[in-house]
Amino acid sequence: MFSAGYIITLHPFCLEWALCATLETLCCNFAKKFGASIYLSMILSVVIVSYNVKTFLEQCLRSVLKAAEGIESEIFVVDNNSVDGTEAMLMAKFSCLPNVHLIFNRENLGFSKANNQALRRCRGRYVLVLNPDTLVQEDTFRKMIAFMEQDPTIGAAGCKLLNADGSFQLSCRRSFPTPEVSFYKIIGLSALFPQSRRFARYNLTYLPIDATYEVDALMGAFMFIRREVLEQVGLFDESFFMYGEDLDLCYRIKQAGWKIYYYHETQIIHYKGESTKKESFNYVIRFYEAMLIFVRKHYRLRYSRLFEAILVLGIYLRASLAFLRRLLMRLGVPLLDLVLIVLSIFVGFRYKFSVYPTEFLSIVLPAYTAVWVTLLVAFGQYRAARQYSLKTLALALCIGFLINASLTFFFKQYAFSRVGLSASFVCALLFLGGWRVLWRAFALKAFSGTLACRRRLAVVGTGPAAIDVATKLQANISKNYDFVGYISTGNGVANEQTLGRLENIVDIVRINRIDELVFVSSEVSNMGALTAISKCSRMPVACRIAPSGLDVMISSGSIEDFSNTIALVDVELALSQPARQISKRIFDVLLCPLVLLVLLVRRTKPLSEVWQVLRGKKTWVGVSALHSKSSGVYAWRTGVWSLAELQHATTPAQCERADLFYAKNSSLGLDTEILFKSLFSKSHSRYML
Repeated sequence: MFSAGYIITLHPFCLEWALCATLETLCCNFAKKFGASIYLSMILSVVIVSYNVKTFLEQCLRSVLKAAEGIESEIFVVDNNSVDGTEAMLMAKFSCLPNVHLIFNRENLGFSKANNQALRRCRGRYVLVLNPDTLVQEDTFRKMIAFMEQDPTIGAAGCKLLNADGSFQLSCRRSFPTPEVSFYKIIGLSALFPQSRRFARYNLTYLPIDATYEVDALMGAFMFIRREVLEQVGLFDESFFMYGEDLDLCYRIKQAGWKIYYYHETQIIHYKGESTKKESFNYVIRFYEAMLIFVRKHYRLRYSRLFEAILVLGIYLRASLAFLRRLLMRLGVPLLDLVLIVLSIFVGFRYKFSVYPTEFLSIVLPAYTAVWVTLLVAFGQYRAARQYSLKTLALALCIGFLINASLTFFFKQYAFSRVGLSASFVCALLFLGGWRVLWRAFALKAFSGTLACRRRLAVVGTGPAAIDVATKLQANISKNYDFVGYISTGNGVANEQTLGRLENIVDIVRINRIDELVFVSSEVSNMGALTAISKCSRMPVACRIAPSGLDVMISSGSIEDFSNTIALVDVELALSQPARQISKRIFDVLLCPLVLLVLLVRRTKPLSEVWQVLRGKKTWVGVSALHSKSSGVYAWRTGVWSLAELQHATTPAQCERADLFYAKNSSLGLDTEILFKSLFSKSHSRYML
C-alpha cells in the first residue's frame, strides 16, 4: 500500500493514476482482511495506440487476445482519430469483449498523450506498451512475465523484434544517444564498423541477438514495464509528439536505479513504419525534433555548450541529408522521364538535322518537353500508386502528341517536321514505357501484380480456411499465381497437394522454388508462423499473413485485398463499349509500323498478322480464339496476342478467366503492357517460317 509521503513525491503525470491505485490497493486489503473468498489481481495491462492502421490493428489484437489466454489481463486501445474505418471495426468486433477497453480521440494527440490516457487507467502489475503493427507469439506474455518475476530489479524489458521478412530489427535494443554515441551514428561510423564496441554502441550491433543482457533503452513498439516503475518515474513526456518518448522514459528508468533488459527467448513481428509511414517529410521533422528535445532535456547540464552545439549541428546536418535523400527519391522518376523525353525528341528529329538549329533547341525542344511533362504531372503519373502505370503514361503522351501536333499549325515557323514529332512520340512511348516494363518485370519481381510474372505460391495450412484462401488467390487473375501446393501444420488433413510439413519449410521453399508463402492465421499459430518466417529470412521468398475471417493478405508495407475474384456472370464489360472499340482501332493502326519493325527482328508471329490487323480482322491485343468465335455479347476480334497467351493458360477454364478479366478491365494501358511484354518476353519462342 502506498504511503502519503510516497504519493507526494510522485511525478506530476502520475498523481491521478497513483491516487486511483492507492484506492484500489486499500479496497483489495479490505477485501482480504474481511474474508473475501477469491481475489484476482490484474497481472497485465496492454496499451495500443492506433492511427490509420485498421487491418494491422485487427491482426495485432487477435494475436494479443490469443497470447493473453489464461492471464488476468486488460487491453486498452486508443485511436488517434483514424479515418480508415478503425473505429467502426473496433466497435463491431471488439467492443463486446469485457477485457478490451476502447478510447476514441477526436484529434491526433500524438503517441505520448494517447498512451498516457490509457496508462492512467491501467491496473496490471505489468504494463505493455505495444505498437498496432505487430504480431505477438502465443508464449510472449508468459515468458516476459516469468522473466520479470525472476529479478525484481528489472524495471523494463523488451523482446526480440523481427521484420516481416524474418530479419532482426536493430532498433529493439539501443544505447542512449550521448553526444559521443550520436556523433558516431550521425557520421556513419556505426554502419561502417558494426562490430566495434566503440563506434557501434547506438544499436549494439556487436552484441549477439540470441542472448539476454542489460541495455540502455528499448523500442516503443514493445516495452514491458513494471507498474511501480511508472508510478515512480512518471509516464511518457508529452512534449514528445512522436519519436524519442521511448528513449526519454528509458533514461528516467535507468536514472531511478532500475535495470532494462533485452530478452531473446521470445519474439514478435513488427511491420516497421506502418503506423508512422517513414517515407514522409513529416517523419523527418518529427524524428529530428525529438532528438533535439532529448539532447536539450538530458545533456544540457552534463556537457559543455560547445559540445551540445556540435551535436545539434550534426542533427541538423543529418536531417538535411534525410530531406535531400527523400527529395531525390521523389524526383528520381520525373527526372528520368524528363531526360528520356528530351532524348526521344533528339532521336525523332535526328533524320532531319545533322546540326540542330538554334530555334529548335531554344523553343521547340523546351515546348514539346514542357507539354509532355506537364501532362504526365497533371494525370497523376508521379503519385505512388501510378508511378509505374502504363495506362496513365500512354494517355498523357497521346494527348501531349496531339497538343504538340496542333501547335505546329499555329506556329508554322517552328513546324520543322510532323514526321519528326511522330517519331519522337513513338520513341517516348518506347523509352518511358520500356523502363517501366523492365522495372516491373525485374526490380519489382518480389511483389505480385505483374501480368507476365508467374508467382509460385504455397499456402501454409491444409484445412478449409487454407483451401478457401488458395482458391481465391488462384481465381484472382491479376495476381497471376502459379499455385504449387499446401504446407501442413499438423492441424488439418493432408491431401495430394500437400508439399510437406511446416518444420521443413526451408527445404520446401528451396526445392519447389516458392516465390510467395501465405500463412493462414486460423491454421497456424503465431509462434509457428514467426518461426517459419525467421527461418526463411535469408531466402528469396515473400511471406504474407491472411488473418482469420479477412479477405486480405498482410506483409510489410502492404495490405492486399483478394476478395474481389473474377465471377463468371454478366457484367458491364469495358471491351464492349463503343468508345473503347474506337480507341482500340486507332491504337492498332498507329502501332502497325512499330510492330512490323519488331517482327522483322523477332519473328514471334508471322508477318501476315500485320495485314490482318490493318484489315480489321484481328487486333494486336484481344481475346483468345475461344471467345472470338462466340456469339452475342462476347463476339470480339481475336488478338494476335492475348492475356491468356501471356499467362500460358492451357485449359479452357484458364483461358476463359483470362479473357473475361481482359474484357472487364480492357484499357489502353493494359493493351500496352500486354503488347510490350509479348513482344520482348524471352519466354515466347521464335516463330519459324
